[in-house]
Amino acid sequence: MTFIQENMLYVNIIILIVGTTSVHLGVSFLRRERHTKGFFKYSVFLLALGSGLCSLGYSLMSLSPNLTLAYVFRVIGLLGIDIYIIAEIILITSCLNISKTAEIFIIWVTSLAALLDLVIYGNPGSNKFYRLDNYTIYVRDDPYRHLFHYSYQLLIAICLLTVGFVWAFNVKYRRDKQLVLFAFLSNFIFASSSIPDLFLTMHEVPFLHAFYCIGVSIAFAVFFISANDYMVFYITINSISKDIFSTLGTGLLVFDTNYHLNLSNDYANKLLGLDKEPQRIRLREIFDLRSGEPMRMFDKAQDGIAIDYRLTANVTGKVTLVNFSCKMDRNNQPMCYILVATDLTEENRLIQEAQSANAAKSTFLSNISHEIRTPINVITGMNELILRECHEANILKYADNINVASRNLTSLVNDVLDFSKIESGKIEIVSTDFDIGMALSDSYNMFLSMAQTKRQNFSLECDPDTPNILHGDEVRLKQILSNLISNAVKYTPDGGTIDVIVNYEEFDEQQILLSIKVRDNGIGIKSEDLPNLFENFQRFELSKNRTVQGTGLGLAITKNLVSLLHGTISVESVYGRGSTFTVKLPFIVSDHSPLGKTKEQFAAGSSAKYKVSFKAKDARILAVDDVQMNQDVFVGLLKETGIQIDCAQNGYQALDLLHKKHYDIVFLDHMMPEMDGIQVLRLLRADRDCINQYIPAIMLTANALMGADRKYLEDGFDDYLSKPINPSALENMVLKHLPDRLITSITEDNNVEPSPDITSDTGDFTSKLDFLDTKSGLEFAAGDLDFYHQILTTYMNDDKREQLDKHYQDKDWANYRIVAHSIKGTSLTIGATEVSEAAKGLEFAVKEERYEYIEEHHEEVMKMYGELLEKMKKALH
Repeated sequence: MTFIQENMLYVNIIILIVGTTSVHLGVSFLRRERHTKGFFKYSVFLLALGSGLCSLGYSLMSLSPNLTLAYVFRVIGLLGIDIYIIAEIILITSCLNISKTAEIFIIWVTSLAALLDLVIYGNPGSNKFYRLDNYTIYVRDDPYRHLFHYSYQLLIAICLLTVGFVWAFNVKYRRDKQLVLFAFLSNFIFASSSIPDLFLTMHEVPFLHAFYCIGVSIAFAVFFISANDYMVFYITINSISKDIFSTLGTGLLVFDTNYHLNLSNDYANKLLGLDKEPQRIRLREIFDLRSGEPMRMFDKAQDGIAIDYRLTANVTGKVTLVNFSCKMDRNNQPMCYILVATDLTEENRLIQEAQSANAAKSTFLSNISHEIRTPINVITGMNELILRECHEANILKYADNINVASRNLTSLVNDVLDFSKIESGKIEIVSTDFDIGMALSDSYNMFLSMAQTKRQNFSLECDPDTPNILHGDEVRLKQILSNLISNAVKYTPDGGTIDVIVNYEEFDEQQILLSIKVRDNGIGIKSEDLPNLFENFQRFELSKNRTVQGTGLGLAITKNLVSLLHGTISVESVYGRGSTFTVKLPFIVSDHSPLGKTKEQFAAGSSAKYKVSFKAKDARILAVDDVQMNQDVFVGLLKETGIQIDCAQNGYQALDLLHKKHYDIVFLDHMMPEMDGIQVLRLLRADRDCINQYIPAIMLTANALMGADRKYLEDGFDDYLSKPINPSALENMVLKHLPDRLITSITEDNNVEPSPDITSDTGDFTSKLDFLDTKSGLEFAAGDLDFYHQILTTYMNDDKREQLDKHYQDKDWANYRIVAHSIKGTSLTIGATEVSEAAKGLEFAVKEERYEYIEEHHEEVMKMYGELLEKMKKALH
């Protein structure tokens, strides 16, 4: 004791050096581990800082001759002790697997207690300072303040001991247990250094402060050595190549075994927003995850399962692909978890581009559907008028061939459009109650005429006990049947046999499995071709079947539809002897009444003379279509019913007429300039003052995309009629929606007076039209001079020069294109091919944005169009 007292100067100098070294070690450790994340590096630094301040403060207090400065240095030493205690708490709680809220609460409570200790025990009234043998000492002055200080130290010791035991029992790996052991040893040394202060005073032992300082320094040295050994296993930037880590073109995150983020490269910081909010160190704070998900991810990675997750960053909102893996140490224990995050922004952009391209394709198909089916509608409509009004056998034969060809063309267009709809994944399955007998009969009668033409034996057999009313998608069932029967008819030679056999199996009281077999004795399929039978665009033996029309899509569409209905399709075939296709589809039974014996309603030959089935002279219908020719076909098909038909060429005209007159039905075309049919219906339904607000509205359109009909029903239409218009379908649609009081049925027994012949007062005027291709025009008018004269008059009166020139002057290219398109089509109809081609050039120039072409040819086309109209006026008047 005497030796120490005699050498107090050297003791204080040594303590000063130790304190300075502690602070230096703490700063060096923090700089070395600056790239790591989490609280560990800050805990070590604070331990070093606390140890250093304690040694520096108390040693300078002892050396200071000024008692006021001695008090200040003593408070600095006390501050160092409190910082050391807070650092211990931060270290241990950060290594515990507790919630962040609990962790912050413990740290804040400890910090508050340390602050109170500094204020109360560090108060000048707590101790009195004296000079003794050229050194400053202090003795207790206020016992209560000392009691608070000792109580505070005791509580902290108990807390550290308790939390330390919890930490010890939670760690699983040897290196973690080693760190816990050294932490206990360090705390024991630190606690032991305060014991002399409880029983002795500096008056008795002037170097009493040396116990504090040396104890804290030894405690810190023990922990610092263990921490460095621990960091050999711990995750540091030095364990990975710095250059690769920093410049890696993907996000890299490293989590410790306490599931805290320890390392992240620059790419990950920017990708996940860690450069903006570096405090986010838990997985749930970085990514949008539900409670419990992070632990499951870490557990799977620890089991050696590398899994990719598609996660969204909380800060940046970016979608990333995150791969989890676990790195083992040399003891084959988890050392860290490595997460590789890949930015999927570019992938999402490509997906969006693909979706946009698919949407553009759908739009194109919808538009091209309208463009293709509109002329088909005119052809079939005019052909129907020929079949109704012509009496010459040869002409009727020609018309019958036109009818077959137009049906084939419509079928080809439908195949392409339907396949595109299925391919895009937008097909809808809508289940309703339907009569299975009617569905089978409709499908049978659709191909009966074709089979009779080829002299084929075509039969339909159905189990009479089949439930009458089923619940499912009738439209898709008919499409499946149509595709299979169509193939059988096409690939079975003349005189062959085609059988459609329908039966069922009961699943339970409410569900059946409907089985449909389509069997033929046609050309059959080779065994090597069977595996590819249901692939897209597959047609076999083209050299042998080159006369058979088709796209090779029918069976591919059928297989997709069967799958969507949760059914199965199979085929058995012997080459040269025929094929049997079997489809099995589940349906819910709505009515168990047996179907009974199937009544096959054989359709009349297509060349049979048309007979009107009803009259409705008091009924009034409004037809809205921007193409005059479509209006003429519509009026012509319903002419013999006696219905009063008004026509409008755009939505504004339609709304005006609907306000002025009462109508029983309105037929609306979809694609019209300025206002389409859907917009017209919305305005009509919203107008409470309109007398026709709730009139039945039928969509009449050439949009043949699968599912379009259901969309129109969702838009508020009462029904849907597809172009080309089927005459029977049109009459049935009118009968369905007209009030019964307006309808007079006509049976075959009724003596219906034939329509009186209309004597034309125009004579043979075609000789005056040598500037037109009148032959082409008359063909389009079905050879009817009166009808051709009507078309020419309509064309002449519908002078579009003013519209075209106005849009040209206003640079309104969208409407300019619509008018040019109209001139092109109507000119071709009357036989003015040169004007049609000139207008076509303007239309496509707008489409391709070749406005210089329009500037060069606009006046030329206007002059050509005007001259044509003047010639027509002279010839027809």
